[in-house]
Amino acid sequence: MASGVFFGLTAALFWGVADLFMRGAAKREGVFITLFFTEIIAVLGFLLSAQPLGLLNFSHATPQIILVAAALNLMILAGAGFLYRAFAIGTLALVSPLVASFAAVTTLLALLAGEHLTLTIGVGLALTLVGVVVASMVPAPAADPKAADEKKVKRATQHGFLAPGVAEALIAVLIFGVAYFALRYVAPTLGGVQTAFIGKVADMLALFVLAAGVALLALWRHPSIKAQDVQGDPLSGILSAYRLRWPKRGFWLFVTLGALLDTAANVAYNVGIASALTSIVATLSSLFSAVTVLLAWVFLREQLALRQWAGVAAILIGVAMINWG
Repeated sequence: MASGVFFGLTAALFWGVADLFMRGAAKREGVFITLFFTEIIAVLGFLLSAQPLGLLNFSHATPQIILVAAALNLMILAGAGFLYRAFAIGTLALVSPLVASFAAVTTLLALLAGEHLTLTIGVGLALTLVGVVVASMVPAPAADPKAADEKKVKRATQHGFLAPGVAEALIAVLIFGVAYFALRYVAPTLGGVQTAFIGKVADMLALFVLAAGVALLALWRHPSIKAQDVQGDPLSGILSAYRLRWPKRGFWLFVTLGALLDTAANVAYNVGIASALTSIVATLSSLFSAVTVLLAWVFLREQLALRQWAGVAAILIGVAMINWG
């Protein structure tokens, strides 16, 4: 129990701080470049730290379980894609709490798989999930009277029953919920460090293949990119085709800290579900959204609404009940 609480809270803290740095990196160079270099830095971090310590030992792993671990982490990467799409077209105040509730899916699946909780822990988990959603609700900006007519037109022409970004957010919730639950069948066998390393390698390769594929497509569709540029300097050709550029100096501090913290969070989550109840670790790790909101309040001077403070209070009470239960 204690280990589940510790690793869940550790994952939440690291993910929450990492998100703050990732936001800074993405604002400077965009989402794709941030993700791409995040995975490269994470893999290098594993090779420079975990490998010398002998933590990347795969002698006990079968090819099948390695492929499953890679597939689950690619699912999580796809969920991140839907998440960023939701942030791009939707309202943060609506999308953020929706995505933070992925732990409800993971917890439900864990309970259906046979996990049993005491009444105190069950109430604590429910209170924590509610607190995460409420604390993550960013107050909507004040309405602009000049944009009233434009909003009316947008609502009148909008099709479907869901607000923009909600469908993508719900897809991300389902992907995250299922993938983070399924990792419980991989992490105990592979190990938390090994599972996280496999995921980072798979994500890095997938992003590289995506970038190369789009670059080749761009080269084929845009003959203005000279063939000799690609033949003489393949990297330059790919960067030109995909409209990428070498990031500026200020980007590296944000992406390096964000990548290392995100990797540490992944390891903490994997180690946690390998040694404790998935429902507890998943719920506590979902606090990352509230951590990010609180850090934005402290360092970015973003204001918190009264309901967000109520959500924080619910989280603290819920965590205390889980710990005591």
